[in-house]
Amino acid sequence: MNVEIVFVMVGTTHTGNLGAAARAMKTMGFMKLRLVDTCSHLSDEALARSSGANDVLKEAQKFSSLSEAIADCRTVIGTSARARQLAVPLKSCRDIADELAELSASDAAQNHRVAMVFGQERSGLSNESLDLCTRLLRIPCNPEFSSLNLGSAVQVVAYELSQAIESVPQGAPVPMPGKWKGGSSEQAVELDDDEKPATSASMEHFFEHLDRVMIDTGFLNPENPRLLRRKIRRYFESNRPSTNELSLFRGILSATENPKSGQ
Repeated sequence: MNVEIVFVMVGTTHTGNLGAAARAMKTMGFMKLRLVDTCSHLSDEALARSSGANDVLKEAQKFSSLSEAIADCRTVIGTSARARQLAVPLKSCRDIADELAELSASDAAQNHRVAMVFGQERSGLSNESLDLCTRLLRIPCNPEFSSLNLGSAVQVVAYELSQAIESVPQGAPVPMPGKWKGGSSEQAVELDDDEKPATSASMEHFFEHLDRVMIDTGFLNPENPRLLRRKIRRYFESNRPSTNELSLFRGILSATENPKSGQ
């Protein structure tokens, strides 16, 4: 497995669900768990429900916000039961898994960390959390009964990912050509980190810079922003630029803030 996948739990309220999630992850070959504003992940119930995946829980990292938890991730996939207004692309679990399989089979996967983000049991991810995602994932369910608990949702996603990127043994791996290479018959070209999608932390700095410039130039009224900020964020997250491209955008913003005299 070339890409590194981390599972991020946001606002989990039932400690047993964290144990069930850890069990689902480890069964499918995933060990990295990050927690944001969750209940106790080391309670007796959590450890019991993990059924031996105690190491996943004990090594889980805790963060005070989702933005901190995904700061080093280049792809952020949020789970959502429904389409949201102005949402980034909403795809099925299998489609997302296939995309990551293409990425994993390419040299672009080196140093590429992917976050799979799950929200609170009753309400899911907030709009603010979804704003930080580059893709949304849904699990196709019976429209008349779409109730799926958190542990089960993690199991389904982990299974689809494990099948697509072969995180658990299932025979000889088969190379998968894809858009991450120069073509299906071309030899893969290793990408520098500057050519890979920017990290979430870099994107947040960009959005802060862009917001400042929009306000200073009068393009954005901070007292009445309407949906402008969200539209811009969703556009860039749907088409996350590379580190090089982001530097170019930041350079344009800096030139706008400090134009050269006489030009």
